[in-house]
Amino acid sequence: MFPILFSIGPLQIFNFSIFLIAGWLVFSFVFWKLLRAVAVPEDRIFDLTFYATIAAIVGGRLGYVFLHRDLFANDWLATAALWVVPGLSLYGALIAGLAMLVALARSYRVRLGHVLDSVAYAFPAALILGKIGSLLDGAEVGLSAALPWAVSYAGHVGRRHPVQVYELLWLIVVLVLIWLLGKRGERDKWPYGLVGIWFVLLFSIGEFALEFFKENPVYLGLRANQWVLVALFAESLGAFYVRGGGREKIRPVIANIKRSIYAKFSK
Repeated sequence: MFPILFSIGPLQIFNFSIFLIAGWLVFSFVFWKLLRAVAVPEDRIFDLTFYATIAAIVGGRLGYVFLHRDLFANDWLATAALWVVPGLSLYGALIAGLAMLVALARSYRVRLGHVLDSVAYAFPAALILGKIGSLLDGAEVGLSAALPWAVSYAGHVGRRHPVQVYELLWLIVVLVLIWLLGKRGERDKWPYGLVGIWFVLLFSIGEFALEFFKENPVYLGLRANQWVLVALFAESLGAFYVRGGGREKIRPVIANIKRSIYAKFSK
């Protein structure tokens, strides 16, 4: 691993920081471009991006503190000091950022579907860069593995799964699938937001599986991130049921079942 890109005297520039900033720039550009294509005003796009970024930083930090309480047990003031105890939670940032986008979209009267569809393209594209930085930094550690492609993480014994590479490849697959689904959605006139829901479904399924290759503590049989991903999947599945027409398709089936049951009991 190569956590430090270069040093200037006592100043050290970390790879992860550079790739994190690059990822944010990619997200901002793709998010802006897609929302501009559906005639969302520039000032609204700026507000959505700015406040969602602030929410993501706060949520990511709080999520990291919650999962690593032992690091802050003796000094809770370090919670706000990223330069003292660095660390952010991806899923804390994702949930907080999405919550802010939903709230602002309703407040600004911007179609929530447009926002979610834009996130479906922008977030995985940005996260690919973030995973490259995480691999160089060794921020996430894989389980021990005796595989030809296993790597060594600084400060950890033995060779391990390069989990960031697995996630990077999965994110590329997700991007391709989202692009294909977006093309089909345009052709079949899907409701706005359905592509965004598909993204959350695909992302949560893949990341849930890849968490089994990471060295993280287990809570009630699953890793903490997996419980978050289960919640994300359940929420997006409910949204898919409503937005994707599942409710309209299932209602007649339920009605037929009720009628058949009523008919049997009435006889």
